[in-house]
Amino acid sequence: MIKDILVSLSVGEGVDATKDYAVSAAAALGAHLTAVAVSYDIDIPPVYTEAFSTDFLEAQRAEGQRLAKLAVERFGEAARAVGITPEVRSIDGTPGGAAEQIGAMARLFDLTIVGQSDPERMGPEEVIAEAVLFESGRSVLLVPRKQQKPFAARRILVAWDGGRAAARAVAEARALVEKAELVEVAVVETGKSKPGRLAGADLAEHLARHDKNVELRRLVPASDEGIVDVLLKEIAERDIDLVVMGGYGHSRLREFVLGGVTRDMLERMTVPLLLAH
Repeated sequence: MIKDILVSLSVGEGVDATKDYAVSAAAALGAHLTAVAVSYDIDIPPVYTEAFSTDFLEAQRAEGQRLAKLAVERFGEAARAVGITPEVRSIDGTPGGAAEQIGAMARLFDLTIVGQSDPERMGPEEVIAEAVLFESGRSVLLVPRKQQKPFAARRILVAWDGGRAAARAVAEARALVEKAELVEVAVVETGKSKPGRLAGADLAEHLARHDKNVELRRLVPASDEGIVDVLLKEIAERDIDLVVMGGYGHSRLREFVLGGVTRDMLERMTVPLLLAH
């Protein structure tokens, strides 16, 4: 059961779709909701420290605190609107340092929700998502920047390649899968089979034993389509609420590296995406 949710608040002047989605998820699941807001410090290499005046650094710190306070206020308003009483935690640090703290914090939550990063605006969301994915041992639920619908898990698509990460994602999503009316196991036929991979039919049979309505669909890309192209088309045509997939990549010496399919999906996602590693 999902009874304890953590959400990383987007800090900035723009619309934060993530907070609204997280609030609706907590209300729908009857879960406690904790928000973390970061007052960001600018990350200056020591060799350049003397190039910035004390007044400039103080002004940047004050602006970071103002934006974090604004994010908390907006979150509080959204929570009160649906009648839930959340918890708020505030931390200070550089984007990398804050991401590391949130990644560790996420170890003690059933689910951590983070917003999709904006390629047109430098932000910490992608670093936070990767920290949760690689450092927490738990799943991360990514919310599209333009998400308008509240939380729903009525129709779930599992992007299945038979690997360990995908199996981990299915296990992490178990509480959501149990509530779904339809679970679609989508296998993209790339023509490249790997030893030790479990077939989609095996997963469908396993989920069916949990009394779920499971549909196995084998998706064949056109010559000019990639894996993500096929998945996005399927999501739209099948009115999918949420996607479950493995987060492919590795973490090496605190440097987060995501695989091509994962990164492409993170950039182009159209519905919330639950990733596990």
